[in-house]
Amino acid sequence: MPKSDIKEFIDFFHDASTKTRGVSAIIVRGRDGRLVQRALKIFSRTQLEMMAVWFLANKTKLKPAIGTMLSKKLMEELELKLKHHSFWKELDEIYEKYYPRQMYLSELGIKKINDNDSTKRK
Repeated sequence: MPKSDIKEFIDFFHDASTKTRGVSAIIVRGRDGRLVQRALKIFSRTQLEMMAVWFLANKTKLKPAIGTMLSKKLMEELELKLKHHSFWKELDEIYEKYYPRQMYLSELGIKKINDNDSTKRK
């Protein structure tokens, strides 16, 4: 798995915390990278991002930290919820609330344009 997936998820988590809770995420260098690397062996980055938005939106009494989100107890809860169809619908609704598809597509377009610009400069 590319290191960029780890960094991109950590960046996403920080942005999602600001967007959903209005506070910066608590990021612990090194530890969070290892936790994300381990989680990416089980879930795709997209799945982790959706789970992060769910965590930040629903578990407001818990610290906005990757370590908290990926704690054993929360992962067990998520594992049980993942088996229910209604959870996926809830996850989609929460994700759509904070990351509407049109905005996401626009961001992808901007990223693609920037990527193309950087390739042309080389």
